[in-house]
Amino acid sequence: MSRMEALRTTVGRLIASRARPGVSRAWWRAKQFWVSVRPRTRREATLGLAGIGAAAAALAIVFFAGAMVLWSPYVESVVRPDGNPRTWAALTPTYAGSSLCPRCHAVESTKASTAAHAGIGCESCHGALGDHALASPGTPEMEARLAVPKDQICTTCHVTTEGRPATVRQIVPADHYVRFCLQCHDPHSALARRPPVVLHPRANLPPCVTCHGPDGFKARNQRHPTVASDELCLDCHASGRGPEDR
Repeated sequence: MSRMEALRTTVGRLIASRARPGVSRAWWRAKQFWVSVRPRTRREATLGLAGIGAAAAALAIVFFAGAMVLWSPYVESVVRPDGNPRTWAALTPTYAGSSLCPRCHAVESTKASTAAHAGIGCESCHGALGDHALASPGTPEMEARLAVPKDQICTTCHVTTEGRPATVRQIVPADHYVRFCLQCHDPHSALARRPPVVLHPRANLPPCVTCHGPDGFKARNQRHPTVASDELCLDCHASGRGPEDR
């Protein structure tokens, strides 16, 4: 190496040491520490590895125990008192269970347990009914009328969804016959029957609701919606419209 190259190397090292004094000092200290603890025999190396493994295992146990205390619902902890089993056990149940429903609703329970909705609890559609089912006869809770399930309850299971079992009937609501599920479907049996087709001539007749309104001689059922024109009636009651018997 020429004198000029040696000078350049020395100057480069000097500039690097001045530019990064903290890094160089830390590296020197780390190197000195390693020299002081470096095992010099095979026995020391084995003991060192065993010590590192034991420390890692101890840390793993500590972290695991901490996670159990913080997140497990089966471990009592002051960190999450609302998640303790005793706190859960002290809560008042709001669901009664379907086994109590047949005492008063035998017809509906029998229909639901032997049709397509068999196995689905009553409260899955009607909501929590603990107060109603356990109330004494004559009390407001016992006499309260059950809420009629809305379409959102039906579509939770029956809207076409990728990956849903083929045994669950699915629909595209926008392509279905009517907007409201219970106009055609019995909620307990899930059966929907084709609306009757208009067979009589309609010429020179008053509007449909004249005879088929609530006060007509052939009144519609209570679940039938109120319609504003005959054209809306024929959306379901014209030939070939409406769901099949299923």
